[in-house]
Amino acid sequence: MKKQKKQTKIMLGWTIAWVAGLAFLSFGKNSLWDSLLITTIGLTINLAIGIGMIIANKNLFKTYDELQKKIQFEAMAITLGLAVVVGLTYEISFDFGVINSEPEFEYLIIFISFIYITSTIINSRKYK
Repeated sequence: MKKQKKQTKIMLGWTIAWVAGLAFLSFGKNSLWDSLLITTIGLTINLAIGIGMIIANKNLFKTYDELQKKIQFEAMAITLGLAVVVGLTYEISFDFGVINSEPEFEYLIIFISFIYITSTIINSRKYK
């Protein structure tokens, strides 16, 4: 359990670094700099931090027992399925003229986050 807490903190650190880096890039481009080179360097650094976050997530999973893994895998399966189905429906709705505004990726990310958190909570309660 001590190792899991440590890995959770490491995962949190990588996640915060990745989100903060992405936010800084989004704000900084055109506000603090207008250089393709600086933007490319920033994107490369953020990609490396993202890979670190993925590795930290993998290491966190190694500390889970079988029930925790089952809960997480089911939550991920639901999230992936809904992300694909809803994301493609969202995109095609614009292409077919059903909605007027072009789909924003940020909305899909918010949807994915909500579904993952919700399905994790539901699965945790289901297996108590």
